[in-house]
Amino acid sequence: MTDTVDTTEHTGTAPHGSGPARPAADTVSDVNGPRATRAARIRLLSVSLGTAGLGGAWQAAVTTFPHALQVSDALFTVSGLIWLVLLAQYLRHGGTRWRNLLHDLRHPGDGFALGYVPIIGMLIAGHFSRYGITGPRWAYAVFVTMAALLAARLLAHWLTGALSATVLHPGYLLPVSSAPFVASAVASTLGLHGVADAAFAVGLLYWLAFGTVILGGLVTGGPLPGPARPALTVLTIPPATGGIAWTAAHKGVFDAVGYGFAGTLFFTVLLVVFLLPELRQPSFHPGLWIFSFPVAASTNFTIRWIHASALPGGPALTGILLAGASSALGLLATATLRHRVRRALPS
Repeated sequence: MTDTVDTTEHTGTAPHGSGPARPAADTVSDVNGPRATRAARIRLLSVSLGTAGLGGAWQAAVTTFPHALQVSDALFTVSGLIWLVLLAQYLRHGGTRWRNLLHDLRHPGDGFALGYVPIIGMLIAGHFSRYGITGPRWAYAVFVTMAALLAARLLAHWLTGALSATVLHPGYLLPVSSAPFVASAVASTLGLHGVADAAFAVGLLYWLAFGTVILGGLVTGGPLPGPARPALTVLTIPPATGGIAWTAAHKGVFDAVGYGFAGTLFFTVLLVVFLLPELRQPSFHPGLWIFSFPVAASTNFTIRWIHASALPGGPALTGILLAGASSALGLLATATLRHRVRRALPS
């Protein structure tokens, strides 16, 4: 997920909280080289992930607004196109070589972001499965295997002491917790209920384990530097995706566990609201797309809760949530285009 922050654009080094800075010589020699290009493309996959997440939120609203499905289809199509373009660029700049892939996986600041690739693939396969189940099931099998291999490889690397508590941040929850929750939700959509249960158990275990370590590090290790603080919004992803996975397995019915996920998500969102003054950035940078998937996933789960609870004014609340999430991603897209134009203009 997450695209913690694009601080290389401001400082040329990675921030504390998203990995230690690279050596100066490496930064100078590779600032425009293939490694830097691959890292930039993987970080930008947060754009595709956020767009797919918003598509999922619109899909969740279909029971209230039937025409929302067309909007969802369009968003997933855009997400897929961005995903293909960025993945092709990553592979073209050396991503097909095993040595380069291992280097990228071991990078303390960017390695976890490779988890974007299978997560987006699973989301797209699950969404378009209504046109036929066989193809999406095969695609899902490929992506869930890729997600499991990436998560296991990253965990093996981290558990050998390659990371210290001082560099842990919420982004590390993406491949080991959020990816299994997404895999569980998609498996339920595809009718693979045993797989859904297994993936949910993996996501829950490593959310509790790594979430505890990361929160402890954030509390005792001092605040993250300014550019890295937007990564704190990622704390909302596990309860949101975990809640979606649980309700998907139970056909949208909210039981005690579903309401437990809802309570955890709402409290975490409240925490993020109080952190907003600390998350402000002096200027726009593409790393701010980190906000997109937390917003989209939280909106998705909240819409499901509104529908299941039959709240008074449910359609209005659903519309407000969709409008807010869509506006947030629209603002990010507009700011990104302006940022690209400014960078393209001669100084």
